[in-house]
Amino acid sequence: MALYVKRIKRAIGFEENKPMRYVIVPDRATVVDFTYLCDLIAETSGYNKGIVLSVVYSLVRAMRTFILQGHTVRVEGFGSFAPSLNAKSSLEEDEANVDSIRRMKLRFYVSSEFRKMLDEIRVEFNERESTQDSKQAAADNGSGNDSDNFEL
Repeated sequence: MALYVKRIKRAIGFEENKPMRYVIVPDRATVVDFTYLCDLIAETSGYNKGIVLSVVYSLVRAMRTFILQGHTVRVEGFGSFAPSLNAKSSLEEDEANVDSIRRMKLRFYVSSEFRKMLDEIRVEFNERESTQDSKQAAADNGSGNDSDNFEL
């Protein structure tokens, strides 16, 4: 099994005239639905789907409770979830308060087991779903050069 990637052209940076650059991104086909995920867990674990759904929903509810209290929740073999936030900085001490919070976030820190799996993942390039700018330019110029090699 491999992770498929493709080449896209994307605006990068914060400048007003954001330069376009080629980048490699995962070629995500679909989102795995929660129900399908629970079906697979039930199938591989031997538990019925109702029990699996109940346990997963209970896990999410318990995580929500602890995260709302400000705790980091570690799920063994998966990773940790920690509440976080974005806030405006200030030169004045009294201006750095709850009103300076822009938005709340939830950070995910992957476990060492998952990190190891990611380091070992095989990657394959999806030529069909990638940009074809260099081939199109070659065809427009009549050069017939079908090379995908280019440098940024």
